[in-house]
Amino acid sequence: MIFDTIIIGGGPAGLSAAIYAVRKNLKTLLVTKIIGGNAALSGEIENYLGFTLITGAQLAEKFKEEIEKWSGEKLTVKEGVEVIGLSGQFPDFVIKTTEGEELKGKTVIIASGRIPKMLGIPGEKEFLGKGVAICATCDAPLYKGKDVVVVGGGNTALNSAISLSKVASSVAVINVSDDFTGDGVMADKLKGSANVKILHNTQALEILGDSVVTGLKIKNGQNNSEQVLSVQGIFIDIGYIPSAGFDKLAKKDQQGQIIVNESEETSVPGIWAAGDVNNLWGEQIIIAAGEGAKAALSVNEFLTKI
Repeated sequence: MIFDTIIIGGGPAGLSAAIYAVRKNLKTLLVTKIIGGNAALSGEIENYLGFTLITGAQLAEKFKEEIEKWSGEKLTVKEGVEVIGLSGQFPDFVIKTTEGEELKGKTVIIASGRIPKMLGIPGEKEFLGKGVAICATCDAPLYKGKDVVVVGGGNTALNSAISLSKVASSVAVINVSDDFTGDGVMADKLKGSANVKILHNTQALEILGDSVVTGLKIKNGQNNSEQVLSVQGIFIDIGYIPSAGFDKLAKKDQQGQIIVNESEETSVPGIWAAGDVNNLWGEQIIIAAGEGAKAALSVNEFLTKI
């Protein structure tokens, strides 16, 4: 079977693309590890149109309900599957999956999002899952009554620190810059938490522990002094890198983001990229959803003209 379009990724961009593709009567395949993508891991979301307040898990569930409504003859969904290879050219693209399948499509929409950056410091790999975590939404309940650290200064770090402040005994926020880069509203909310300590101009040097994490060595950027924070949990929230290692076809920028035009088209005819995986500005759930819709409409126009 050859699909009109194969969509890689089940976050807001991929799901939106799938709905719009099906509505244009395109035979569509959606391949994703998880429905909802990184959005499902978000804490409280207060800036998604139509919802005053909703959690990432709740929004992902609504996404899933919506996509299930469209599943059927025109939409095939493969969940729990990752894409590990992309080859070919229009109209004969082939994706390879972790299940060993080779699936064919006339066009491809890459909406695979981003993966977390890591610090690259001693102890990080050794203690991943043993006190080092990358998802406060997932793991915060495990640290009830404990002392934890959040490393980062953007929205993800702020969101993590706010979530953890509700369950942890204390939260130290380690930020290498002299101020937060995330939303001011979230920063103000965090600063109002009694059990939160904010350390700007501070660098994480080494994660310490035996069988589990016991501390974090840090360095003050102003006076170069070092100290060890005694903690049981370290949440790394320093940003993301594009999740597009499977794609060796489309041109990318220095950050590894897939370069697209205003129609989400890549340098390869027949391949589009939507959402956080591309080089367009604005990593927001609502923007990703819009880009996915635009990519699907562009695919339909492209195929109609052939």
